[in-house]
Amino acid sequence: MVDKSYIVSLLGCANLIELTLLTGGFIAVCVASTGYGQLVDSSSNLSQTNNADLTIFYDISVYTIKQADQGILITIFLLTFCSLFAHIIFAFRYRYSWHRLSTVVAFLCVIYAFAILVISILVACWEDKMRKRLTNSYATNSILSTSNASIKPQIGSAAAAATFGFAACLAYLAEALIRFRRLADKIQT
Repeated sequence: MVDKSYIVSLLGCANLIELTLLTGGFIAVCVASTGYGQLVDSSSNLSQTNNADLTIFYDISVYTIKQADQGILITIFLLTFCSLFAHIIFAFRYRYSWHRLSTVVAFLCVIYAFAILVISILVACWEDKMRKRLTNSYATNSILSTSNASIKPQIGSAAAAATFGFAACLAYLAEALIRFRRLADKIQT
């Protein structure tokens, strides 16, 4: 039995919104300039006025944050995608164990939300780090010449990835709330 109506149900719409936000965040973080971030990491004293502006997150390299964000977004995207199709193909809403399965998925949604929240905070700090350390070239969006190549900052792409991440976090928490409150138990036919 295939549950084609799951797509238009409350949980199906939540899954589609989550997948869209994860895709947007992944694209935004891929567009962000790794070379520019590495330049910021290597030149920590450029345009730095005092040490009060530094946070503990500034010590983490941009490349590490970028790779972690991409890995987390892809992993959660694939898990959400598999969950969506499993709900459709196996018609979980019509099974006797729906309540238990829905509660387990709700706990997974909470875990996904907190993983995305943590990495989104790091990505937001990455954007802030670039803005504070290379103020003049960042604001003008100018191309910088380095010994290896010319690099462009891609202003705002890390901030966009963080915004998509925060929105996905809220979507996963909303799905968890729907599942915990058993609002999805009412099957729409």
